[in-house]
Amino acid sequence: MENKFSRQVLLIAEVLLLFYAISLVFPYVWVFINSFKSIAEFYKNIWSLPESFSLTNYARAMKETKILSYFGLSAIITIIGTGTQLIFSAMTAYILAKYEFRGNRFIYALTIIGFLLPITGTLAPLYVFLKKTGLFNLYGLLIMYAVGMGTNMLIYYSFFKKISWSYAEAAFMDGAGDFTVFWKIMFPMAREASIAVGIITAINIWNDYFIPSIVLTNPKVQTVAVGLRTLQVQQQYNASWTVLFAAVIVATIPTILIYMLFQDKIYKGFLIGGLKE
Repeated sequence: MENKFSRQVLLIAEVLLLFYAISLVFPYVWVFINSFKSIAEFYKNIWSLPESFSLTNYARAMKETKILSYFGLSAIITIIGTGTQLIFSAMTAYILAKYEFRGNRFIYALTIIGFLLPITGTLAPLYVFLKKTGLFNLYGLLIMYAVGMGTNMLIYYSFFKKISWSYAEAAFMDGAGDFTVFWKIMFPMAREASIAVGIITAINIWNDYFIPSIVLTNPKVQTVAVGLRTLQVQQQYNASWTVLFAAVIVATIPTILIYMLFQDKIYKGFLIGGLKE
């Protein structure tokens, strides 16, 4: 009786997850199909397949919009933001996980609290900070991403907690310093975790709209997400929706490819553990 009930619950859960997956995939498929239509085709029937899979809209998106410029800036921000965030997260997590000092637990608790706070709750102090320091636009955005450790720090903390301290003790006996132990021994041991965290962080930074929309005040400096929002507003006047759809598809290609190529490493990185003490 219990097994039958468990199977029924599992079946219901699978059906609900299937509908949830469809709700996520369907909008993207719809945009993809309509990105090949002409304006006339789109307004004639938004649910039909295109008469021909023409790349005209994609050519127009490249020519008439600044999508390539958005790509370039987003790539720079994503690479620098991801790299600095990984290093700062790993260093902070390593210190908190392996060194006992006064205030250790307090700093860890602050990290947890910061992780639990919704990003909208930090909007007011973030804006005041940027206004006081004048760190709007590119430099301010990079700083925001560099110090935005949150989840990454917790993942690294859990990983470093499981790594045996005997590796560090052996290095100390050979004359290595604290930074050398971290940089040449501990951090390389977290390679799988770093790959997983790095991929997720890069995808999040690439797709982020909220922070860039606040920090980037120069209309000539826009990321892909902010640029697409600008294009969406422009369509209210010229109604070239199919061109916008093409730009959206182009903008999502990097993250989809990255996830498809490295999904196994993401799972492995989050599940892997070190030697327990």
